[in-house]
Amino acid sequence: MPAPYFGSCLCGGIQLTVASEPTAVLSCFCEHCSKGAGGTNQIVAKFAQADVNITSGTQLITTYTSTDTCSGAPKAKAFCQMCGAPLWTVPASARGTHLLIRPSLLSEWQHLKPRAEIFVGHRPPWVTPVEGTEQWHGARGN
Repeated sequence: MPAPYFGSCLCGGIQLTVASEPTAVLSCFCEHCSKGAGGTNQIVAKFAQADVNITSGTQLITTYTSTDTCSGAPKAKAFCQMCGAPLWTVPASARGTHLLIRPSLLSEWQHLKPRAEIFVGHRPPWVTPVEGTEQWHGARGN
């Protein structure tokens, strides 16, 4: 189902709408994303920040800034302070322009298939690549 998307955190305290389609959908196997997802990898969909509207629960959004990143630039990770659900990441390069939202927060997200997998050197050997996706050993372009 195409945009608009409606979404919420696990407890429903934070609700949002997204008016556009993502410009990219990625699966990331880096250490930060794996830990943040509580699994082998994390799926993110890159949306224009201007198209994301938090309709309720802004007071529940908490941010953790990681400074030990591969790029050396900080990235902010937002989550719900009530249920702990990860919401989005904002790398320094996207600050003010894009949010890397967790697609599973959104309604009808299942068609948002990753177009690329990054940091695949960290992928466990028992996890197979998503068919037809670009494979990067580091960040995209590496």
